[in-house]
Amino acid sequence: MSVLGTSRLGIPLRSILPDAAWIGAEDFVVRSCCGKADECRPGDLFVALIDADEDGHLQVDQAVRAGASLLLVERLVVASVPQCVVPDTRRAYALVCQALAGKPTDYLATIGVTGSHGKTSIASLLESILAASGKRVGSITSFGATVAGRGLGREPMVWSAPQLSFFLARQVLEECSHAIVELPSQCLASHQAMGVELDLAILSNIRRHHLEQHGTLANYRRVKSRILQHLKPGGLAIVNADDPVCHELLPEITVPCLTYGIQQEANVRGQILEQAWGEQVIMLSVGDDSIIVRTAQTGVQFLEHALAAATAALALGLALPEIARGLEQCHVIPGRMQTVQCGQAFGVMVDAADTADQLAVLFKAAKFDSVGRTICVCTHHPEQTRQERYHLGRIAERGADLVVVTGRTTVNGEVNYEPIHQILDGMKRPGRAQVMPDRIRAIEWALAEARPGDTVLVAGAGHLPIVTAGEDEWQVTDADVCQAWLYEQSQLGSPAANEAIVYNIDDYR
Repeated sequence: MSVLGTSRLGIPLRSILPDAAWIGAEDFVVRSCCGKADECRPGDLFVALIDADEDGHLQVDQAVRAGASLLLVERLVVASVPQCVVPDTRRAYALVCQALAGKPTDYLATIGVTGSHGKTSIASLLESILAASGKRVGSITSFGATVAGRGLGREPMVWSAPQLSFFLARQVLEECSHAIVELPSQCLASHQAMGVELDLAILSNIRRHHLEQHGTLANYRRVKSRILQHLKPGGLAIVNADDPVCHELLPEITVPCLTYGIQQEANVRGQILEQAWGEQVIMLSVGDDSIIVRTAQTGVQFLEHALAAATAALALGLALPEIARGLEQCHVIPGRMQTVQCGQAFGVMVDAADTADQLAVLFKAAKFDSVGRTICVCTHHPEQTRQERYHLGRIAERGADLVVVTGRTTVNGEVNYEPIHQILDGMKRPGRAQVMPDRIRAIEWALAEARPGDTVLVAGAGHLPIVTAGEDEWQVTDADVCQAWLYEQSQLGSPAANEAIVYNIDDYR
């Protein structure tokens, strides 16, 4: 992707990277840059990126032949064009991308969210609060990039430097006042967000998720706390006081900080007053002020996410009644503890949980009102490690009475059973689990097994499509399949059985 500047005159590179060393030139006016040699265009600044798969310094010749006018490198290379030498091209690339985009976070009240899980839910709740108060909000989350609830394209989020700068610039052009940016640990570790300056930085939790990428919990903690380095002068940190690792970090935080929590003393406190399937009543307290909020989503985990969003909204100057209205208007966060209610006598919840830690949280959230069994659809996918699958099977067996193991997408053709066996290896009684590689059939089986009072948890895909249907390639999700099956069952034997219905499970099969 070649990143183009917003100014036709370009930007002097020395103004972006003042400490860089120069070979063959003393400065260079940059109008566009590119991090892939095969995508270079004439006049581009080519950035030699180094990652686990390749070294961009080995692609310099290809970039120069394509027309690159300047090289941004970490070491000198043999080339016929000038070179700018920096210690880390990934950091420099991100800074250049943000500068070419016009430094969009200078014009946006920008909120960054990081944590082991819950980032998307917190971002969605905060977006709902700000929108309900009349703000024009842009967001960049795992759901994609949006402006005022409207999606900006269908490309998946990869949190690259060009993508972040492009979407933030679009949000400025679309006259957004606020931007909410989800910042995963890999994005922070690889410096893809350099140049993204934040007014608020939310640190929700630090668990053992993604340790295979960061080595140790101490390294992971350092990466997550790196979000604080993105704060603007006068920026504010928002930290979960209930999370043990975040709590340990509090004495080390040197910027202004607000805390939220349920168990620990915090600036913003929360309490669950009533719970029912698909509804709960919570109380938010700030000092001597409190407000009652009725939400369509349930569980302690949701309350934590709501507290994080409410604390950020308070920091942005919103009043408690505005915050309560925004939380109540956020009826569904797709694939995040999403309840499916079609008149059935048992509970159904869809969630993206695909790690042992996330699955344990899901079990805890779903069992508060369960009088029957828990039936869980447990999912493997290619990004999981063998150890992750082992622990996933272990937690699934502990938390559920019935487990069906499947993949993230429906299957057409040969099945690789090795990932399934790795999940079964974590179970003491693997023979009691059902193995159904076809995801739609697995969901149907789980729903068909449910009796009144049971809870069915469909985990591992969340909002992601599991299959496409029809000539228009409609993207079908777990929630779509659950709704279709439940509506089909409710109409069997009824006078309306022969009438056309909106949901038809045969459309997906």
